[in-house]
Amino acid sequence: MMNILFPLPNRIPTVLLGMLFSVATLLPPSKSAAQCQAYIMIDGMAASPTGLPLPIWLHEGQTISMNAAVSLISALEFTLNGTALEFSQALSITSLQTVPTGKVWKIESVIKLPMNGTVVSSAAYNTAGTHTFTVPVCTNYICIEAWGAGGGGGGGAGSTQNAGGGGGGGYGAGCYTVTPGSSISVVVGAGGTAGASGGGTGGNGGSSSVGSLITATGGNGATVTGGTGGASSAPINTTGGNGGNGGTGSCNAGGGGVGANGGNGGTPGCNTGGTGGTPGGGGGGGNVNGGTPYNGGKGGVGAVKITW
Repeated sequence: MMNILFPLPNRIPTVLLGMLFSVATLLPPSKSAAQCQAYIMIDGMAASPTGLPLPIWLHEGQTISMNAAVSLISALEFTLNGTALEFSQALSITSLQTVPTGKVWKIESVIKLPMNGTVVSSAAYNTAGTHTFTVPVCTNYICIEAWGAGGGGGGGAGSTQNAGGGGGGGYGAGCYTVTPGSSISVVVGAGGTAGASGGGTGGNGGSSSVGSLITATGGNGATVTGGTGGASSAPINTTGGNGGNGGTGSCNAGGGGVGANGGNGGTPGCNTGGTGGTPGGGGGGGNVNGGTPYNGGKGGVGAVKITW
């Protein structure tokens, strides 16, 4: 293949003699840059691509990299051939790179990712347990919705005593300042356990939380009396519904409390209490039907939604 030679500009040979293609005079003295601003790093110095006059020439041994807001850097590689440059290859740089010995790089363009704010994104967590949310690049604040889990319905007792329904989980919402790239623990509360037949108490619903930013508590489990609803620490706080109380006779249990801005409470039916709806519905109370007591219903799981 034919080699293509490019004569060096008049100013280049002087720089070559000093072995320096320096862009230090074009870069700010600080190595830091705005968190959400796309920037490249040349020899450890940061600069916004919009503030640099392209193309940029780099000599052997110099380094170039970028932050996460830059997709790639396009460059042409040349081999030094006396006072001319011999084209070698086109480069797509996506990580820290060093100009090889005997080579010269011509930085042609910097491709930036879209700035945050042009598209709204969200992450939803609906499975009980602990999860991790990593704050995306260029995200300085997030908005959170959290639903506590529903409490479990109580179990029917004896031959006539129906049980109450579990309380609904609380709801909270708010927006908070965060640091891009940081990891935040997300906890989704588990639904309260169902009260066993024979008068068992329903379990309390678990709290849902995002780090120390927001917590929404679960509804309380029921006995004969319905459980009370959960609440939240957030600027917007809605309390979950209370479960209904159990009565005597046949098929007279209390329904589960409604999850705040969430799932319906479990129905008592005439046998086992219904499971609370998600997110955060309280479990229905266990009935006594024909003298036979039944279990209560389990509370609905909580949830967390993060929008940025």
